[in-house]
Amino acid sequence: MSLPEAADFETEAEFKLAVDAFRKTLDEGLARPGSERMLARLPVHIRQGRMGGVPVETFTPLEDVDRERVLINLHGGAFFAGALYVARMESIPVAHMGRFRVISVDYRQGYEHRFPAASEDVATVYAELLKDYLPGQIGIYGGSAGGILAAQATAWILEQGLPRPGAIGVFSAGTGGSGDGAYFSAIGTGRTPPDNAMSSLWSAKVGYFANVRRDDYLVNPNIAPEAFRARFPPTLMITGTRACDLSPALATHRALVQANVDASLHVFDGLGHSFYYDAATPESLDAYNTMIRFFRKHLSR
Repeated sequence: MSLPEAADFETEAEFKLAVDAFRKTLDEGLARPGSERMLARLPVHIRQGRMGGVPVETFTPLEDVDRERVLINLHGGAFFAGALYVARMESIPVAHMGRFRVISVDYRQGYEHRFPAASEDVATVYAELLKDYLPGQIGIYGGSAGGILAAQATAWILEQGLPRPGAIGVFSAGTGGSGDGAYFSAIGTGRTPPDNAMSSLWSAKVGYFANVRRDDYLVNPNIAPEAFRARFPPTLMITGTRACDLSPALATHRALVQANVDASLHVFDGLGHSFYYDAATPESLDAYNTMIRFFRKHLSR
């Protein structure tokens, strides 16, 4: 299953064909059966609905619900896939193991939409939750593209003058920076190293980030003024030594620490991108328990 790279396409029509095929392959071959196995192992209630007009799924544990905290999940999928079943793979373990209510956002993606549509959707759902929760009771997390979006949406929320959330999780992701991670992750996972390890998700002519400005700190909060970065809430970052996202995660962690943000980085040895999608492995359970401890600590009652 080859992930379409937006930078490889010259026209939206070509990109659309590749994305449509990838979405179908991802859902049928991996995400749907994976989410069904996960739900059988870690049962939760799932309810579809809308918040502020944005489609969401709400995951609630079968018993002992933590009513003092709530999490927003932002699914992975390269900003063009993963809207239902990948979202379930990320939400089910956290809801079941942590006893949290998890709101998974079906945010707008490319090829259909452009930045900042996803950030706007997250802010809308966040504003709806503020009607029932204090800001410090709300956490935001995501993996891969969703991890990037967690940071971008936090920047968007701050830019719009909304109160900052209590804590965020940026998993298998970073919002900027490149280096050895893309090259050595390919070697470590049996793939051909990229010709240009400096490539960026937002360097394409097509897709969600088509024609964004590279100096826009709402795209890459790493380059925001230090005073703006300092407003970020406590942040948990998780990556692996064989993950293509290792270098961006390191860069984002440094950008937050330099602004005196309470940012914690966990690097799992020998593991690749989004390794925790298989919730049955000891490393995945460790990662999920790390997430749960973090949000329990930083989200106020």
